Amino acid sequence: MRSSRDPHAGSGSRWHGCWGATVVVASRSDADVADAVDRLREEGISAVGRRCDTAEWADVEALRDLALEQGTLDIWVNNAGGAGVYEPTASTPVADFERVLRTNILGTFHGSRAALPVFLAQGHGDLVNVYGHGDRGPVPLQNAYAASKRWARQFTETLRAETKGTGVRVHGVNPGLVITDLLGRVTAQPGHERRLAALPVVVALWGQEPDVAARPLLRLVTSHAPEFRDLRPVTMVTRGVRNAVTGRLRRSNRMPLDVTVLETGR
Repeated sequence: MRSSRDPHAGSGSRWHGCWGATVVVASRSDADVADAVDRLREEGISAVGRRCDTAEWADVEALRDLALEQGTLDIWVNNAGGAGVYEPTASTPVADFERVLRTNILGTFHGSRAALPVFLAQGHGDLVNVYGHGDRGPVPLQNAYAASKRWARQFTETLRAETKGTGVRVHGVNPGLVITDLLGRVTAQPGHERRLAALPVVVALWGQEPDVAARPLLRLVTSHAPEFRDLRPVTMVTRGVRNAVTGRLRRSNRMPLDVTVLETGR
């Protein structure tokens, strides 16, 4: 999210340069919020934050209100996500499935529902929903995560149709593989962990650091770019070649993979 003290931010120039921007961050961990705010401020960026569980509507409302206290609400990014256990759907515990859907689906809905009325009232604003693996097709053994990302695409396309002509822009972004703790820490049912052996190689070819993954998004919301940016095949080819040439495939440069195998009989 971004809020600006300039009451005219968002009109015409699409915030070229993002002058006067304040970044509002959120996490379910107070410590993570404090760390992110401190790092942003060290870079000279105005930043505030608060703890927020995006699956809880009251938490998201409070986050929006914190942003509005800083100025106008101009950009809202629904980036919270959770991955499920690597396991067949037939043996997935109900609680595991619901946990993923609460974050990936309810979180996206809550964020959109909180931001859109503000955007519509002021006649401008950029809503960004982040997709993920599965947004265009099935992903075996990751049904909860993949299905939630497919839902996010449909949800976003519907919002775009509903807000057409209002001055509000709705974006769907699939950044591809982003090297984070979520990607590097995998939980699997017994017997399925062997299928994860190739993941470090896949990440070495197509993974990217978070700051690199965010650059297209920044260009999108600060320009007159189209309302929708998707992950194109040519992007994946280019990224794979670049990472191979720069030595990311070397074993010493690969992302460490922490696989937790669950006990049987859960």
